[in-house]
Amino acid sequence: MRRFLPVLLLLFLCLFFSCSTTIGVSYLQPAAIDMGGYRNLAIASVIPYHGYVAPRYVVGADIHVAGFHVYSGYSEPVSRSIASYATDELVSTLASTRFFNILSPDVTDRVLDRGRFGEDISATFKSMGYDAVLIPRITGMSVSESVYSKPYEEWWVDSDGERHRRIEFNYYYNQIASIDYTLTIIDTETGHIVGQRTYSDTETREGTLDRRWSHLEDVSYLFRRMIRSFNSPIIRLLVPTEREYSVSLMKNKPENGNVERAYDAAKDGFLAEAEAIFEAEWNESHHLPSGYNAALLLAASGDYDAAIDLLGDITTLYSNEDARLLYRDLMAIRTSNEQAIGQVTGESSVQQSGLENNNGVYAMVMGL
Repeated sequence: MRRFLPVLLLLFLCLFFSCSTTIGVSYLQPAAIDMGGYRNLAIASVIPYHGYVAPRYVVGADIHVAGFHVYSGYSEPVSRSIASYATDELVSTLASTRFFNILSPDVTDRVLDRGRFGEDISATFKSMGYDAVLIPRITGMSVSESVYSKPYEEWWVDSDGERHRRIEFNYYYNQIASIDYTLTIIDTETGHIVGQRTYSDTETREGTLDRRWSHLEDVSYLFRRMIRSFNSPIIRLLVPTEREYSVSLMKNKPENGNVERAYDAAKDGFLAEAEAIFEAEWNESHHLPSGYNAALLLAASGDYDAAIDLLGDITTLYSNEDARLLYRDLMAIRTSNEQAIGQVTGESSVQQSGLENNNGVYAMVMGL
């Protein structure tokens, strides 16, 4: 009997929820910063953070570890290695989208360096065919570390059979790493800052401390994890992304036998066939589920305009909350998709700040 319980449970759930077919409506979500006019992008190397100096020894959190001489897991080379790692991650992440024509950091850095000696940075990049410069910088970096003890009881029996108790200690370490990572995009035509965003994160690691250690574990692992966690948000910041809106077909209530085949077709993935049947029934009888489902399937095919027009007719005839919600959501999806397509084609507007076009903005952003 037990082996049939999962099957019975599944059957019950299907009956309870009517095993509705879910339809996905794909669309584009615009990037948070409109990069439509800046697809030729020069990317600088990530500027490391030099403002943090770790203490020589890790602080003991209690008297039992006060005499330990354990060096920090952070050292000066960590800031440079993390900046190098962040550079590789940033370039590979943006290159994987195929949205940008990228000028490599080594070439970008050379142009920025020449700007210190009077060369017009924006003019040079513009002459090379690049619309914007992305300057990434680690603007904050810190590590908090400690070692501590936890007591435990240990019992032993002497030669006379007497039991004795002594208190022993296990030793542990704790590392908390934090980072702030700022991206700034500069328009090479105007010298204006197109957009800027800072990402922040904190990672913690704890473990057993071996008293033979002279150093705690290298904290680079924690910083690398945080840098990787920024990849997806950076894509959403700069690149239109594909999204999907999922909705179930409206149930066949009031029941209409003419559209049973449409439900089967949709369940089997034949969406165009299902849409044609639903739309024909809507035109014939104004059967609400048929009209709703036809609109949803039209949207799934990418024809947002026809879907919205049909839902406008439905909401005129019926006061139905599901139809109103679908109408509202598809209006938002159409707007989102149009904005994203504008970014892809470069036809969208560019937001700018009011800075003069000179090397000063580059020096400011780079912290020089």
